[in-house]
Amino acid sequence: MKSTAEYLFSPERAAQTALSLLEQWGGLTAAAVWSRVDEGWQRLAAIGDADTLVDAAALEAGRQAGPQGGALALVSGEAEVGWLVWRGTPSRDVGELASLLSGHLVCARLRAELAVSRVTHETLLEISQLAGEGGTLDAFLPRLHQCVSRLMDATNFQIALYDEEAGALRYPFFRDSTTHEAPSPTEFFTLGSSRVALIAHLIRHARPLVLTRDNIRALGAHAGFAPGVVPRFWLGVPLFNATGGVLGAVVVQGYDDQRPFSAAEQSLFLFVARHIGFALNKLLYRAHLERQVWLRTGELEGANARLRSEVAERQRAEKMQAMLFRIAELSNTSLSLEAFLAGLHRMLAELVPAANCLVALYHAGEDLLTFPYCADEFSPQLQPRRPGRGLIEQVLHSGRALLTHGGSVDLSDASLPPVSGWLGVPLYCDHELMGVLSVHSYDTQTRYGYRDQELLEFVANHIGAALARVRALEDLQVAYAELEQRVRERTSELDAVNAQLEFDSLHDPLTKLPNRTYFGKALRRAWDSYSNGGERFAVLFIDLDRFKLVNDTLGHLAGDHMLYEAGARVRSCLRHYDFLARLGGDEFAVLLFGVGSFEGCEPTARRIVNEFDRPIILSGREVFTSASVGVVLADAEHYHRAEDLLRDADHAMYRTKQQGRHGYTLFNHELRRNQADQLALESELRRALDEEEQLVPYFQPFVDAQSGALVGFESLVRWRHPERGLISPAVFLPMAEESGLVTRLDRYMIDRACRQLVAWRAEGRRIDQLSLHLNLSSANFHDPGLVDWLTELVTQYALPPDTLHLEITESALIDVPDIAVTVMQALTRLGIRLALDDFGTGYSALSYLHRYHFDVLKIDQAFVAEVDRKEESEAIVRAILALAAALGLDVVAEGVETAAQMHKLREMGCAKLQGFYFAAPAPADAIDWGRLVCEHEGAVGVA
Repeated sequence: MKSTAEYLFSPERAAQTALSLLEQWGGLTAAAVWSRVDEGWQRLAAIGDADTLVDAAALEAGRQAGPQGGALALVSGEAEVGWLVWRGTPSRDVGELASLLSGHLVCARLRAELAVSRVTHETLLEISQLAGEGGTLDAFLPRLHQCVSRLMDATNFQIALYDEEAGALRYPFFRDSTTHEAPSPTEFFTLGSSRVALIAHLIRHARPLVLTRDNIRALGAHAGFAPGVVPRFWLGVPLFNATGGVLGAVVVQGYDDQRPFSAAEQSLFLFVARHIGFALNKLLYRAHLERQVWLRTGELEGANARLRSEVAERQRAEKMQAMLFRIAELSNTSLSLEAFLAGLHRMLAELVPAANCLVALYHAGEDLLTFPYCADEFSPQLQPRRPGRGLIEQVLHSGRALLTHGGSVDLSDASLPPVSGWLGVPLYCDHELMGVLSVHSYDTQTRYGYRDQELLEFVANHIGAALARVRALEDLQVAYAELEQRVRERTSELDAVNAQLEFDSLHDPLTKLPNRTYFGKALRRAWDSYSNGGERFAVLFIDLDRFKLVNDTLGHLAGDHMLYEAGARVRSCLRHYDFLARLGGDEFAVLLFGVGSFEGCEPTARRIVNEFDRPIILSGREVFTSASVGVVLADAEHYHRAEDLLRDADHAMYRTKQQGRHGYTLFNHELRRNQADQLALESELRRALDEEEQLVPYFQPFVDAQSGALVGFESLVRWRHPERGLISPAVFLPMAEESGLVTRLDRYMIDRACRQLVAWRAEGRRIDQLSLHLNLSSANFHDPGLVDWLTELVTQYALPPDTLHLEITESALIDVPDIAVTVMQALTRLGIRLALDDFGTGYSALSYLHRYHFDVLKIDQAFVAEVDRKEESEAIVRAILALAAALGLDVVAEGVETAAQMHKLREMGCAKLQGFYFAAPAPADAIDWGRLVCEHEGAVGVA
């Protein structure tokens, strides 16, 4: 919602109105208002000879406005959003006017950022929708280019797809203002080709690249390729598929007529590129599935065509079979031969044009042809005769069927007209030629074909011998059975394919467990049943601890094996009718049916947790992991949707992780209240970060173990809530980590602590040799601007860089090891010192000290608390001190609370001590400087 000022004035109009007011007041000869735009400055309005005034860039660099003028920064918090500069002497105080201008500029900036965020959100939503529309890649990519062009200058935009098996890539989409002939979308380039050298480098390293023209030339010289037309800037981001493999890359580049991307635009492009990767992976995967379906459909259509042909053949065979049965029935009657042949003629007439039919029998002993059956339009009966040269004789002579058009049935009878079509087949009995069966027509419209010949031969074969008829019947029955079997097999194959497709859509391909979609359906069914009076059930949410460490250390194959083994172990803890699913990543969920209370859920949750006490064998080594479990019980009083059960089970699991992992948490009313309280507390923490009264740095001193001299402070955050009072860091720091506010909180406290150090110097405190220890969470390593921000901070407060000691925990090194190396090396080059906090707990791997180049080790208070009572703690502390001495590292023992501990640590040679024995953490105005000095003098006397 816009403010009233925004509706009335634009920034330019507001600036002009302010200058008009100054002009009315009098005393000024020239004035101007400047506003920050991206990384530069824009003059919004001016009066008088404003071109002679100092511009905003010079003022920001520290230049003065001049003896006859003045300048006032328009600020929001610590940030400069504009400048008001003038020449002359204003007749009134311009401070309030500058504050109003600051408000206008801040509103304008926020509105612009909101507009960018809205466009970004709409664009990402459209990209996701485009991928879901099911179009082709050729249709998707131009529309994707249009979407990206809304967010940034994408005139030169390329998308490359990588074929890992072929070791080559292609450009399905290529736009470059300097190239008239874009590569074909189907043309592949090997990774060694100079035309794709930059993208090949990007794909090999699988990390984003931001290159200037000089960077590209240097890379080309190093890698041995000629870059061709070198752009002014080049930004490429690898695209990954669902399994983490490189799918391809997306690139934008600009030439001399285009400005380089700002840091914000680069971050935006990285974010958009990840969504492009998701969309492309989804689109390509769906295209792959569609192709598989198309191929399978083609196979099924071919099988269907074959089946139709086989059915037609079967139908024809059935007709043949029916005729065979009728012939068999006819032959088994007591009819005369003539009556039998007349019946046969009637059956033939049903299948072929057989108005004229003739049966001739050859008697070899008598060399005589007889005609037991003759149905002819012109000859009522043929007489027996000796063989001549007619059509019947040709069949007898060759022993094969004859199909002809024209000729005479009986050459001995000249009165018979010629036939238009004649078809005759031999009659056999036990391979002995008996005679001829023929049909003929005098009608010129009747034409016989080979199908008619085939049918007539079939009939002739069954007239010749009863045995041949029986054998043919058996063969037909076998063929029929085989045909039925083939039909059943094809039907079974189709059912199996459909069943597999349905199974794949509802199950995880790795563990073969039900997936999130299937679990959602089962959860809703269980909830509907319970809402209608059915049995009560529980939801368990399971997350594997340290899975990311195993996956990154041993590889994805080992991670997949761990997930498979984890699914099997959880399944072994359940009853056969309980429902287990893998939701994704290292998360599993369980539906426990028939449980009426938490007491019924706890044994199962306990078994699941205990099941992971045994090691898992991965790549020949034993690996231990644990499970964090959240349990929620279906309750119609507190829930109205099935999805809320899974949400609260997830929350209970997260509470388990907060409490140290490897266990289970039952979601109850207290957690429900805490959940709402956490949301309120997060909102209040956001407001506290915008103020300076609530979040306060407390300082706890370090002392020299031998002299007792003050050698430094550790800055600790405390929250003075106006209503809740003092809130412990143990309450709000985990919430800040989860909500992503910890980076702002760290920067806020580092800035406040450095400001306090400067204030002490202004008070005359001798702090030049003191060190300031500041805690830094792992989330800061993801911030590309961390090192630049610390550089500006050190410069702003004029602090020696080695005054700052950043304390880092082992968890930060485990979470982001590669990023941590790069950031910590940059901090070391800057001169800032690094301390490894809580050393002795966790892994405490020596590789950390070698890889990350720490300057200070802080011995965890768990060992210090028992150093004067337990030999094990003393041995560990001695080992840490010896290790630090060998590596040239400084050591601080934290948690010193008694004189015995102090004397023991001093005796062991620990250089610096910290703890309540010397002073509790206190705000800056409550530090007892006199007591610290007295303790120093007393310690010197004791020494």
